[in-house]
Amino acid sequence: MRKPARERLERALSRREFVGSGMAAAAGAGLLGGAPALAGSSRVRTGRPGASPAVLQAPFLSLRDYLAAMEQRGLLARFSDVDQDAWEATAIMYLLSDRFGLNEEPIALFENIKVDGRWMKGPVVGNHMSHLHHEALVWGLEPDLINPRNSYRRGLNHMLRLLDENDGEYPQIEPLLVPRERAACKEVTLQGDEIDILDFAFIKGNPGDAGRYINTGSTVSADPEWGQNIGTYRAQVTGRRSIVLNSEPGQTGDRMFRRAAERGEKTMQIAIFLGQDPVTWVVSGSRVPLIPRYPVDEYRFVGGLRGKALEVVGCDLSDLTVPADCEMVIEGELDLVNLVPEGPYHEMYGYLGTYNEERYLLTVQRVTHRRDPVLPNSFTSIGGGFSRAPMDAYSHRFWASRYPQIQQVYYHDDAKGIYYVSIRKDRPGLGMEIARAVSEQTMIAKLVVVVDDDLDVMSISDMAVALGSRWQPHPASHITESARASFFEPSSPDGKTTSKIAIDATMQWPEEGGPPVFPELNRGLFERAADPEIMARVLAKWPEQLERKPW
Repeated sequence: MRKPARERLERALSRREFVGSGMAAAAGAGLLGGAPALAGSSRVRTGRPGASPAVLQAPFLSLRDYLAAMEQRGLLARFSDVDQDAWEATAIMYLLSDRFGLNEEPIALFENIKVDGRWMKGPVVGNHMSHLHHEALVWGLEPDLINPRNSYRRGLNHMLRLLDENDGEYPQIEPLLVPRERAACKEVTLQGDEIDILDFAFIKGNPGDAGRYINTGSTVSADPEWGQNIGTYRAQVTGRRSIVLNSEPGQTGDRMFRRAAERGEKTMQIAIFLGQDPVTWVVSGSRVPLIPRYPVDEYRFVGGLRGKALEVVGCDLSDLTVPADCEMVIEGELDLVNLVPEGPYHEMYGYLGTYNEERYLLTVQRVTHRRDPVLPNSFTSIGGGFSRAPMDAYSHRFWASRYPQIQQVYYHDDAKGIYYVSIRKDRPGLGMEIARAVSEQTMIAKLVVVVDDDLDVMSISDMAVALGSRWQPHPASHITESARASFFEPSSPDGKTTSKIAIDATMQWPEEGGPPVFPELNRGLFERAADPEIMARVLAKWPEQLERKPW
């Protein structure tokens, strides 16, 4: 008899079990084995029998390398016999988030999962880029084991250096085209009646979803003028060889599809690849590179960001290219004329997303994959999305160029629409000026809170301090009655617009109506007077009593 989900979860979350077994598990054949060596790619070396494997370092040239590295560091939890027909995988994700918080929960790997009455081997991976340590590890940086928020800051500072060294854009390295026989994603080929997408462990993540979804796939399409594009769009599995693709209006993929239809084309060849290396996943799901012109070779930026060329391989049915080390490639024909319904689906704000009357139907013509493909699932709004440092560096650089007093701009993934800005205020009125500017120019920012730089915008408790003890609702607030709303904004009355609030929660100067003298925080007094190494020294002295939760 299988153990109840919570009991199995608690056992899996034992620090002793995971930290003690991480190196041994990483050396095992399950996650790391089974792929042929590819020229120029990193492969796990486990060394002589009984020896601890070398700790894997960036650049991670495949999803498997990245997952193995995270497991070596105790940042991956394995779960077996997960009944998703009873919503066990989703429950596990909620429990991990509840216990550890969005930024300190481990990757969840489901080794055997029940979907639509069938046990499937998987593995399925959830939450693979959530813990803040990955924000350093992906770029070859050491994480801060005392304060994970500093792991993110190390990644952000690394990205800012890259932008400064390359005239405001990220470096580029030309992708390397490899022959089909050297591409891991071509180990198994399915075509025609051999194809059944329902045979793979794509899951229904929420009871409100319209069906099973591929939600971490990168869609590859091409335009005669714009070149090739990759973008992450949710895709509903509707049959053995049918997938409905939801590329929202305004996204590059949708614009390409519409341009093709306007040229009189009735179909279009596209591909969806999944199980990407972490940097390709970042570029696919974000506005990196931030270049307002076409064509843009996004694969060049993947290579530049990770410092090593991305190996790509040609698709079997078109001139499109995909990462050679990805886990799976789905090729097919997109119907540009006969549009079909799609959704609803549990979206990023934590609410059930929209039902769409007309979206694009993909008829699957070929599937290639690695043996025992690892299939990531986003568990949207429960776990993290992708490494934020590359996109956040663009934002920081833009705002700092306008207001040098800005120290950091940050939003919390589990509270979409709320932006926090820390500033070094040097004149009265600056806090509200910046709050209104960020509110007006950032579509997703519905509530903007500006605070002093002695507070950490990544700490919710610090932000509560600012709102509770520094902010005066009058006059330090401004309401914008109508502005453009972001995608999937659940409270928008018309699906297009929203009202906004700008808040100055800095210490108000006397010229702003504040007290003659604003007292200093107790912690600030302590940190200025104490030994700068006191925290690390005390933690080293009493590690068992002061040790944080696992991960």
